[in-house]
Amino acid sequence: MRRQLASLSVFVATLVVLAALLPLATLVRNSARNQALAVTETDAQSIAASLAVAASIEPEAGVTVELAEVVIDAFQSRRGISIIFPDGTHRGGPYQEDANLDRAREGDAFTATTPEGAEVLVPVFAADAPAEEAAIVVRAVVGRDQLREGVYLSWFLLALLGVFLVVVAGVATDRLGRRFVRPVTALSEAARALATGDLDTRVVPAGPVEVAEVGEAFNFLASRLETLLREEREGVADLSHRLRTPLTALRLQAETLRDSEDSDALLADIDKLERAVDRMIQDVRRPATDGELEAPVADLAAVVRHRSTFWKILADEQERPVEVATQGGRLPVPLSPDQLGAVVDTLMENIFAHTASGTGYRISARPGSDHTAVLTIEDSGSGFDEDPLIERGRSGGGSTGIGLDIVRKAAEKTGGNLSVSNTTRGGGRVEVVFGTTDR
Repeated sequence: MRRQLASLSVFVATLVVLAALLPLATLVRNSARNQALAVTETDAQSIAASLAVAASIEPEAGVTVELAEVVIDAFQSRRGISIIFPDGTHRGGPYQEDANLDRAREGDAFTATTPEGAEVLVPVFAADAPAEEAAIVVRAVVGRDQLREGVYLSWFLLALLGVFLVVVAGVATDRLGRRFVRPVTALSEAARALATGDLDTRVVPAGPVEVAEVGEAFNFLASRLETLLREEREGVADLSHRLRTPLTALRLQAETLRDSEDSDALLADIDKLERAVDRMIQDVRRPATDGELEAPVADLAAVVRHRSTFWKILADEQERPVEVATQGGRLPVPLSPDQLGAVVDTLMENIFAHTASGTGYRISARPGSDHTAVLTIEDSGSGFDEDPLIERGRSGGGSTGIGLDIVRKAAEKTGGNLSVSNTTRGGGRVEVVFGTTDR
């Protein structure tokens, strides 16, 4: 923005300078020409007047060649000035017979443009001279250098003035643009910091009134977000603490069961639920800033092997054929082992909840394209309906679709995605693509 403002200012200033200096340059050139011609015309008229006065003193002699030489010597300007008599005799600089000279002999005093520059022609009429007699002509030549004397220096100074004005306009606009850009840049950096979880970030409202108002609005938004997140964390933490009471009651009831195996299994589930509640409390109390904690990494292949062993016990009880396959060695995924295990458990729960006993399944983990890791779970059941479950949020088996939504969000958190389809044999197929730490 700052560069664009400076460029626009320089462009406009250049147009203004050109619009002002071009006519001024033309005026300087014309003024120098007129000044040179005025001096030459004055000299020519003075010489013509001197000849006429000298001839009036001695009317019998008139204007002689000797008198012409004396007058030219008196003006000390033999170069460029010539006195031409009607018979072609002349004194002074060289000349050439042309139409301008014939016109001057007829009595016209004028200035004409020539290839060499310009010439001033002034006729001399002696007293008592016949009117029809050709006049003596004083011819003064002005060269191009004389007509342009001082013009190039003036143009150079005008060009320097124009460049100076353009530079001043660009610098002034750059200074003004910095006043606009600095608050916007600070606001952008603060927004990025807020996006990374730094809820304490604030900006100092500065710059023009509109930009300062945006800064104040940003500070209000940051404060409001901090308040809402704090209230949400407190609410989740309070709910998590309230869950401890029914969990304690369940533990007491489980310990009173007569069957020790059922009691131990129920207590193990209760322990697992308590650990999940503890993690929930820790998560909501953890500061949401990057860099304070190391990013979690889990091995997809290891988690699949571990969780498939757990679910195989239930699968054997329901006589479900199971196939587990992991390829590519270690498959690092930017999720914690608990989060990745929850994804696998959610998909496995869907199979056991929505397919009949004896329905087999296959779970595999393999490296995908573009540094991704792919988790695939297929079953030999009746498959999904035509409408994608992930889009409509529910299934014919009574599922709310929340489980798949959790899986989708976990995948998208790593830069991956979730797809639901049917296999060529008619069973259901869920493929989860995770972005790896390399990606």
